[in-house]
Amino acid sequence: MIDDRHDSDLNAGDETACDRADEPPIVPRTRRGLYLTPRQAFLWIAGVLAVLLIALLAYLVWLQWPADFSSSGGKVQANIEPVVAIYGPGRGAKPKFSKPMGATWGREDRIYVADTQNSRIVVFDKKGKYLSQFGGFGIAKPLSGTRISWKPGLLDYPTDVAVDSHNGDVYVADFMNDSISAFTSEGKFIRRFPDPYKPTGHGGSGSSELGIAVTAVTVQDGRVYATDTYQIFVFTTEGKLVKQFGLPGLDPGMLDHPNGIAVDSRGNIYVSDSNHNRVTAYTPDGKVLWTVGAKISDLMKETDNPFVLPRGLTVLRDGSLLVSDPLGQQLVKIDEYGKVIATYGMRGAEPGQLNFPNDVSSLKDLVLVSDRANDRVQVVRLTGR
Repeated sequence: MIDDRHDSDLNAGDETACDRADEPPIVPRTRRGLYLTPRQAFLWIAGVLAVLLIALLAYLVWLQWPADFSSSGGKVQANIEPVVAIYGPGRGAKPKFSKPMGATWGREDRIYVADTQNSRIVVFDKKGKYLSQFGGFGIAKPLSGTRISWKPGLLDYPTDVAVDSHNGDVYVADFMNDSISAFTSEGKFIRRFPDPYKPTGHGGSGSSELGIAVTAVTVQDGRVYATDTYQIFVFTTEGKLVKQFGLPGLDPGMLDHPNGIAVDSRGNIYVSDSNHNRVTAYTPDGKVLWTVGAKISDLMKETDNPFVLPRGLTVLRDGSLLVSDPLGQQLVKIDEYGKVIATYGMRGAEPGQLNFPNDVSSLKDLVLVSDRANDRVQVVRLTGR
């Protein structure tokens, strides 16, 4: 006889066993937290470092990549049509200009800017796109108790820049270093002259009367022309002194802090005699051709005087001259005989307006203006006469 109760107990036992088999296994309780094997920890750290490295590389590229620090166009302002305004190279430690005093056109329509308080030359294309820069701060003639920090290619307060149309070499008026520095068109240092530690010719205005405190520079037909406090110097492009002329004084041809120089195709030399409030034309031999303007005794009261403080100037393609007048907040056009033809400009910060325009350079119908107090250079066209 079969024991049904025994079978029931067996079945019940089987059900209990099955129920227990479906339950999760009991494991020892541990503390909460993240535990990684050594290999997992290594991979995690490597991933974090890779992300940081990529971020650093992206930041470095961002620093070097030029931002859009230029603008185009604008309405005509006092007979000046704005074409391009440039405020600096864009990225980098010094993305903006600081009181640029000089600017010139170079070969391939490049724009070279003497970024004065940043002690560098910055290069752009015709449309204002940043190309390169060279220079950097270096002292050749330190004050007592300090050391020389100048190395080939460094500058201290460059006031002007000029380009040799023959080979594209760049010449910089290195004012505080009492010399001219020459570079290739790509910014490679070539030489400096005159020697800032020796007398130049029969004397110059450099510190301790050594070298010359160069205020302006231009290049024409294998000659480098420069001004200092009261003289005009002519060098070969190799740096050999050819001649010098000029004396302090009020008489025609005498100078007081000239700050602009240009030479035409005939070799005639035009100088902005700043503190005499006039422009003087000389023959290639240094004889006076004409003078326009007069000494202003009471500043801004002599309204018939064409200039308040003439500085940079350039020869236009029709043979006339364009003179920057920073205190007059204008550009003044005079013919090759010294007659005033027209004036351009008004003070302001909008495109086409001026704020202490310090230098000008011409290329066909375009004029490059060093708009000093606006911390920019402008490419403009002159309208009207």
